Amino acid sequence: MTSDTTDVTWFRAPTDDHPGLLNACYNALDLHVVRGRADDVAAHLDGSERTFAWLLTEVAACAGVMRAFGVDVGDQVAVGSLPQGAGVVTALAAARVGALAQYDDSPGATGKVVVRSGPDGVVFAVDEEAVPWDVAMRAGRTDPSGCADVPGDAVLARHGADTLMVLAALGASDDHTLPVPAGATLVEVGGLRFWSFDAPLG
Repeated sequence: MTSDTTDVTWFRAPTDDHPGLLNACYNALDLHVVRGRADDVAAHLDGSERTFAWLLTEVAACAGVMRAFGVDVGDQVAVGSLPQGAGVVTALAAARVGALAQYDDSPGATGKVVVRSGPDGVVFAVDEEAVPWDVAMRAGRTDPSGCADVPGDAVLARHGADTLMVLAALGASDDHTLPVPAGATLVEVGGLRFWSFDAPLG
């Protein structure tokens, strides 16, 4: 199944009969905070340095919003082009709850939650209603989400025909070349590599 899973922290190690359980977001953020790196820079987003602690706080809040909207392991979160900071937080939050980030900028994008940029900024769209990012994130901070147990053979993200598997994104699969869809950049946070489709700030 994998060439090197030793650098990955598992909740349940894989066996011949089971793909194991882990969480990509836990490996990318929580572990670094627990190991004393809370104030280290995790990423440069939208021109600002963001620490592991800051990202963990924002991602757990965003994941809390997703969980409140019913997003669970294996569900799909549709992600449009977003300012890089919101895009990275959204992708990590989807991973935190065990959802698949489906990158789709079309007006008909579907998922339990759709996160997209519009004329009024970034919104969470659920059942034809749009909740502004700031409002949703304030609510999410009151009930942040922990990490879901995700099968080791799960899909982290999809865009068109391109699929990014959890173990590949963590660098723990036989395939060390990650697909990068047209228009995407590869972002690395805490050893997790994933896609960002950046919309301009504004």
